[in-house]
Amino acid sequence: MRFRGEHNQRVDDKCRLSIPSAFRQVLEQNGDSRLVLAKSTLHRCLQAYTARDWEAREDHVMSLPASDPAVQRLLHFQFASAQAVEPDSHGRIVLAPVLRTWAGIVAKDEVVLIGQVRRFEVWAGETWAATQRDIENTMLGDALLSWNDALRERGL
Repeated sequence: MRFRGEHNQRVDDKCRLSIPSAFRQVLEQNGDSRLVLAKSTLHRCLQAYTARDWEAREDHVMSLPASDPAVQRLLHFQFASAQAVEPDSHGRIVLAPVLRTWAGIVAKDEVVLIGQVRRFEVWAGETWAATQRDIENTMLGDALLSWNDALRERGL
């Protein structure tokens, strides 16, 4: 099960988002089309986990000390607003207002769904374009060599 690629979609006037067919196929192979959408802790976007992977994340968080301030922040920021969704018969999911606000997505907006192997991200189109420009601008000269060294150290 792997989510791959970059897929441009448009949120409809009811704030429904159509999951790309390639991603729906991954869910079908998984045997469970349920997803959990959550605020990303890295970027102004949403992360979409399979229900199974999200439950594993919950299990891991439950094994951590509840009094840890970093764990509390994660629970308040990401877990409190997480939304369980299941695509309808047309492959659409509804984006909750709290999640749309975080990602800067409004009705009729273009969004980009980015495969991240075990999950995918949902970005406002303009935010993704700006992020891509920033990434590409940092991938010059010594930075590119340093990044390749770091990847090599990880066996990639």
